[in-house]
Amino acid sequence: MDAMEHLLEFGLGARFTDLPRAVVERTKMAVLDTLGTAIAGIRGESVSELTSLACHWGGNPEATLITNGSRLPLPLAVLVNATSARAWDLDDVHEQNTCHVNVSTVPAALAVAEARGLVDGRELVAAIAVGSELICRMSAAPRIGFRETGSSMSYQCPFYGVALAASRLMKLSKTQARHALGIAHSRAGGNQQGFLTGATTVKLMQGVAAEGGVIAALMAERNLTGSVDVLEGRFGYYQVFHRGRYEPQDLTRALGAQWFVNEVSIKPLYPCCKFIHGPIDAVLQAVGDAGIGADEIERIRAVVTNKEVYDLVCTTRERKWNPASITDAQFSLPYMLAWAVVHRSIGFESVAASSLGDTAVKALMQRIDIDLQTGAQTDGRGTFPMPGIVTVIDRNGRETQRTVEYVKGHPKNPMSYDEVAKKFLACARFGRPGWRGAEQVIESVRAIEEIDDCGKLVKLCAAAD
Repeated sequence: MDAMEHLLEFGLGARFTDLPRAVVERTKMAVLDTLGTAIAGIRGESVSELTSLACHWGGNPEATLITNGSRLPLPLAVLVNATSARAWDLDDVHEQNTCHVNVSTVPAALAVAEARGLVDGRELVAAIAVGSELICRMSAAPRIGFRETGSSMSYQCPFYGVALAASRLMKLSKTQARHALGIAHSRAGGNQQGFLTGATTVKLMQGVAAEGGVIAALMAERNLTGSVDVLEGRFGYYQVFHRGRYEPQDLTRALGAQWFVNEVSIKPLYPCCKFIHGPIDAVLQAVGDAGIGADEIERIRAVVTNKEVYDLVCTTRERKWNPASITDAQFSLPYMLAWAVVHRSIGFESVAASSLGDTAVKALMQRIDIDLQTGAQTDGRGTFPMPGIVTVIDRNGRETQRTVEYVKGHPKNPMSYDEVAKKFLACARFGRPGWRGAEQVIESVRAIEEIDDCGKLVKLCAAAD
């Protein structure tokens, strides 16, 4: 039996009652967190333009756009809602796998639930959990990093995970679901090039992947066919995107007993690359303990222990020490550190277009050095989370060093549901000022097992003020 057969049996057959309580609770937090990030995304870069384009295309009113309440064909709603949820880079991440996870499965599952009707909360949770588990397992298996391949598992793996979740919600047969994943494989794409140029595709591709997985399931439902052996075949995922360097056991090891989704980190309200979060917390601790302001700092030295992270958030110097776009800023270690020190906080305003010219931040950036130390990086992907190790040196030569290993939201420093709800409220205030429905959404998701029709959740988020 190939890995895909095991994964299909697991994905289509796992019952809600088979899910460990920790998986159920983690999935509920994923739903609330993703809805919050999508609401914040209403004011995200290029989201209004994408919403306008989708509404221009129009079509059957099947699912609701969280951005403006319009109802459009299912794939278009997924495209817009997943892109909106990634717009501020606030969605959850499996750090070791360098992969965004629920930002694709949650918007897709909610849209399918609305379009098909009468999907209860237990089935929604199960579908999201198995789809996200497939994403986590697929992204765990490679033994080669994106620095060498240019591949982005955040964009590639959701094609398959969303296809599985949608197949389950649409009640496809196992044969149809296998074809759905085969069609998804033919459509899968995504790479790191957008990060090098500060392009909006960094956010847009998250929606494209979720849309692609749903379309694959819709095609399979109409008995269109896809290839088999899409993971390990001659031209399967790991050969095409990872040069055949992967660990097959990660795909099925302890499937159903060990859940990789429990290893996914929920982000605090830092709208930037997850690998910058540790250094942000470390530098805020250092300057706070030293009791100094930005003008009193001679140098800041941040240690980066992973070459992939260095390439992502420190190169090129021209772009990272002088970000020209919002995406540049979100993936610039020196910019985010400088902003944190100057303003003593990180929030939506940190990466607003109007903030990129902040003179105090630009001045401090030039006094930030990055110390690349990869001696502990044991394989092509390294070990995560990357600790935040920052030293602040004042103008009298005094050094204050702080280290943060597990930022709030990591499974070893987890958030509670109420803490995720607090983040949701902050996202709601930013994305929809004056909206009075946030508490209803929080309590609805908290008791999601009792909901008879989950299609109403996005409608609640898009309801008129």
